Amino acid sequence: MNICESRSNEFNDGAQCYVCKKHYDFGCAGITERGFRNLGADRRAQWKCLQYKKFSFSPSRPSSEATPGGNSGGESATLDVIFKEVREMKKLVTTVPSLIEDIKSIKVELIHLKESCEYNSSSLKSFQDQISSLERGVSQIEKIQNSLAVANKKIANLKSVIETNEQWSRLSNVEVKVIPLKPNENLFVIAESMGKAVGYEFQKSQINYISRVPMFNTKEKAIIINFINVSQREFVAAARACKTLEVKDVGLEAVVNAFS
Repeated sequence: MNICESRSNEFNDGAQCYVCKKHYDFGCAGITERGFRNLGADRRAQWKCLQYKKFSFSPSRPSSEATPGGNSGGESATLDVIFKEVREMKKLVTTVPSLIEDIKSIKVELIHLKESCEYNSSSLKSFQDQISSLERGVSQIEKIQNSLAVANKKIANLKSVIETNEQWSRLSNVEVKVIPLKPNENLFVIAESMGKAVGYEFQKSQINYISRVPMFNTKEKAIIINFINVSQREFVAAARACKTLEVKDVGLEAVVNAFS
């Protein structure tokens, strides 16, 4: 008496995975009893459960480790893996029509063989084995179609998470224009100087990242500050309220007149 790994029910006969050595009844193993018997002793001994059988579709998987500064790299890596598996599954699904036609053709030939008695029992056995093999193939493709539906749902969920994260990140951004670009400048020092100049000081630790970005239709580059706490947007209100703010107040020249 064995215990099924999937449903924890007792059963007398089923399949055992040669990789993880776990037992499954035929329903949870995804194969009929007849189909399992027809595999032969060697193939039954090397039978794999669904958990390890799926690795045959993607023998090498990219690393899912997150990139520095956030988890968007991990999400992109996960998407790449899913897209690759989806493409491979679609290639297999395209064989369904030909498999179905083959099954119909073989069944018609079997009917003719039985009616005419032109072939012996060994020929009938051979065609029956072919039908069993094709039926297993159709069963496998049905499982692939179900996996495709699950993969598409995961892709949609991941896209939604990425879009939400991007929208949330933009809420913490502050764009500062008209600050002239200087060689070997320290953007953190400039940001702290602006905070002191407008009366809204903050620590370097409150900045997630700061960088220069090109501005549309100009050679100048704006400064993008991404705060860890979105409440730091109050810094923009303080800067706009400071009508007399000049770049010399942050150790440079010109007039600061553009915050967004």
